[in-house]
Amino acid sequence: MFFRQLLHEEKACLSYIVGCLSKGVAAVIDPQQDIQPYLHITTQNHLNITHIIETHVQADHYSGAEALSKTVSAPIYFHRNAPVTFDYQKLKENDVLTIGNRRIRVIHTPGHTDESITLFVDDWFLLTGDTLFVGDVGRVDLSLKTNSIDVREKAKKLYDSLFNKLLKLPDYIEIYPGHYSGSLCGKSLDGKPSSTIGREKRFNHTLQFSSDEDAFIKLMMTDAPPPPLYRKIKRKNLGLRSY
Repeated sequence: MFFRQLLHEEKACLSYIVGCLSKGVAAVIDPQQDIQPYLHITTQNHLNITHIIETHVQADHYSGAEALSKTVSAPIYFHRNAPVTFDYQKLKENDVLTIGNRRIRVIHTPGHTDESITLFVDDWFLLTGDTLFVGDVGRVDLSLKTNSIDVREKAKKLYDSLFNKLLKLPDYIEIYPGHYSGSLCGKSLDGKPSSTIGREKRFNHTLQFSSDEDAFIKLMMTDAPPPPLYRKIKRKNLGLRSY
């Protein structure tokens, strides 16, 4: 397996490359606007980018998915609920993407957004996007049109995604999130950019509400400062002409 976690310090974002050296292919997950690091790393390691996967429509930074797709002639993958205006390959629950000898299973984990997915790589580790962080979980109030009813519904979906899907997995499963400490996409993210299911079940404060859905929803509806220009960024990442 080829695996790289890329730290983007300006907004405390994380993106990933998962590849197969024997077959010479790779997937890029949640690419940033500057696509050169992905091109450099894959070229150095003799890998062709065959898949570009977005775990959700980003709200805090501009995506590089379209630019990377045009450069390497690889398709972009989103969950089928993604409301983007450009062409993409539609994913659904339990779809499996084959990256050489690697297998990536799609887990639909709505809450942060309706199209949010978690990627389960080789039944070994999770790329959790903005659903589950180290020390925190994703926000549910970054839609273009946000109201209390919408936020509450997203919080209920996030509760189900966390407690009835991800936390049902074995404790030894590793997690690699979309952000670390310093990001405004969560309230109390840890500075360590990886963890395990077991560690988060024990120490992640937000995950202590497994038996109290109402308390979890109330916590999710607590106000927090939004990322700067998030509406403009999200509209651009949706492919809307006016942003």
